[in-house]
Amino acid sequence: MLSGPILLLLYPAQVQDAIACAPLLRVQGVACIFICLMNLTNAILQSYGKEKLPIWTMIMGGVTKIVMNYFLVGNPNINIMGAPISTLCCYLVIAGLNLYFVWKYSPEKPRYLQIFVKPAAASVLMGVSAWAMYGLLSRALSGGRSEYLGNAVSTLGAIFVAVAVYGILVLALRILRAEDLESIPHGKKLAKILRLK
Repeated sequence: MLSGPILLLLYPAQVQDAIACAPLLRVQGVACIFICLMNLTNAILQSYGKEKLPIWTMIMGGVTKIVMNYFLVGNPNINIMGAPISTLCCYLVIAGLNLYFVWKYSPEKPRYLQIFVKPAAASVLMGVSAWAMYGLLSRALSGGRSEYLGNAVSTLGAIFVAVAVYGILVLALRILRAEDLESIPHGKKLAKILRLK
């Protein structure tokens, strides 16, 4: 959502480069979801004694990336945009295969629909709120003395609102449970303060 504004905030002296890189960062941002899933499911499979499976799924993902890089980056219409797309597909393949094997070998079958629906809904609403707040602030601050300052305030304001909205939704939709906090220091006290069950 905010790839362009964030890059303009970080690289104010390289405006054209920041604008050119924004679509690449946007795709890489989506890939981060599957990278996190890959790391989590790799650990789960290893705890099940299936430590060889993550190696094979990562090989499959690597092959996917190489093949897609060859065809997409070599296509003049896609060009460098093919690199983040192939990275996304690579981790999507790994995470998808890992999730299948976790389901296959888990003694208690995970209900993926229930696990992912609420966080996905919270993420979508967070993204919409960030986009709306950035648009509102950037319009309000347009025409000011410093274009960089206007973008900085708009970007940081949008990020703050996005974090707040996601935090509220995590509590409202009961995504976070008391048992999730038990393993961290003062987790039980925090669960009581947040009234988690």
